[in-house]
Amino acid sequence: MDVTVREHLRKLEQRLQLLSQEIMENRTRDERNKLEAEIRAVNLAITHYRTALELEEGLQTGIR
Repeated sequence: MDVTVREHLRKLEQRLQLLSQEIMENRTRDERNKLEAEIRAVNLAITHYRTALELEEGLQTGIR
């Protein structure tokens, strides 16, 4: 199954919203630490995919 960069980015942004909501709930320190680590990982992935999308769009513009 082929998933576009935009689709990956959209799913990651949805995941980030969910994690942000979860961390606002009363949690133990360990649970918050795990959520914060996952939020950092998702943010890194979002940055990666945004960069890839910009590159992809730049290549498509250059081809035209």
